[in-house]
Amino acid sequence: MLQPTNFSVLMVDDTTAIREAIARSLTRRGCRVTTATNGVEALEILRKQSFDVIITDLNMPDRGGLWLWRQALVARPELRGRFVLVASEPLPEPRSLALFLETERFVLKPIALEMLWHHVEDVFTRAAAGALAEPRVSGARRAESAQ
Repeated sequence: MLQPTNFSVLMVDDTTAIREAIARSLTRRGCRVTTATNGVEALEILRKQSFDVIITDLNMPDRGGLWLWRQALVARPELRGRFVLVASEPLPEPRSLALFLETERFVLKPIALEMLWHHVEDVFTRAAAGALAEPRVSGARRAESAQ
């Protein structure tokens, strides 16, 4: 199996404290982390560089996580199965979320860094094997509302 130091992560969140905390946690685990503050900035980065996993907040100014996911797959179809969407209320409309959950992962806030790491690690493992991530929803408080 590949070591985490072989993987790159794009962390996208408009909240500085969350973005930096997740980036630090992943860096300590050996990942190379690039950050962006919104979907537009992240898409520009993705047009220049590919990543093993993209962790993105759902609700951000200047385009959010679902918009980024749709645009990123147009630019780089190989990123399918490599997104982890992090969200609190309000959740996207059910049809958009259902399309996302066909291949991606969804984590509800508040985020447990260990739980997030398990999702990221699974994406890494599946990417190394050439398989898509199994869609999963995490978050003890509201997981049932995302289904």
